[in-house]
Amino acid sequence: MSNLKHQFKILSITGDNFITWNNDLIEYLTCEGLNKILEGENSGKSKDDPDEMEKRKSKVNRIIKHHLDNGLQTEYSNAKDPKILWDKIKARFGHQKKVLLPSLVDQWNKLRFQDYKTVIAYNSAMHQIVSQLEFCGKIITEKEKLEKTFSTFHASQVLLQQQYKMREYTEYSDLVAALLAAEQNNELLIKNHQARPTGTMPYPETNAITFNRGRGGFNRLKIHGGHVHFDGNNGHAHFDGHN
Repeated sequence: MSNLKHQFKILSITGDNFITWNNDLIEYLTCEGLNKILEGENSGKSKDDPDEMEKRKSKVNRIIKHHLDNGLQTEYSNAKDPKILWDKIKARFGHQKKVLLPSLVDQWNKLRFQDYKTVIAYNSAMHQIVSQLEFCGKIITEKEKLEKTFSTFHASQVLLQQQYKMREYTEYSDLVAALLAAEQNNELLIKNHQARPTGTMPYPETNAITFNRGRGGFNRLKIHGGHVHFDGNNGHAHFDGHN
C-alpha cells in the first residue's frame, strides 16, 4: 500500500487536519463514483451483483486506509467495512468541529485583503477558511465574502474600493476575476516601465527634410547626429555636422 500514490494528504494521527482530509476524501470518492458507499449504499448498478458491491466497498476501504497515518492504519487494520471505518474516524476526530470553530471564526475576523501580496494568495486563504467554517456548520454568504474584501482594502485604495463597490457584484468569484485582471494589467505596466523607465528611450536616427516651396515636394536627408537648422529664406533645412 505504501507504494501507491496518495491522491490527497493523509490524516495525521492527531487528527488536526481532519476537516480538510474529510473534504478531500469525499471529493475524491465522488469523482470515482464511490461516495455513496460511505452512506451505506447497497444498491445501484451493483445491487444484483454482490461480488461487484464487495469490490466497490473494498476499494473505498483501501482508499481510506491508504490516506491514514501509519499509526492509524495499524489501529484500524481490522476494519473491513468502509462505512464503519469512516464512522469510527468521524467519532474519534469529529469533535474537531467544536474545537476548531472559535479559532476559525477568529481567522475569519482577522482576514484582510490588504495583508496579501497577490489576489490569488488572498483568494486561497478566503476559500480555505470558508470551507472549514462551512464544515463546522457556519455558512459564509456571498454578501459576507464581498463585504469582507471591500472593507479590508488598504486605506490608500479607498477610491479603488468605491469603484469596485459601484459595480454591485453579487458573486464573490466575479469580484476576484476583476481584481485578478486589474492586478495582471498593473504588473504588465510595471514591467514595461522597469524595462524602459520614462525619459530613457534612446533617440532614433532622425530625418532632416528639405522642402521646396515652389514645387511642394521634398527630399529626405538621413542625419546621424549634429543639429538641423531651418533657413526660412529659401525653405531648406541645413545640417550642422557636430557629433
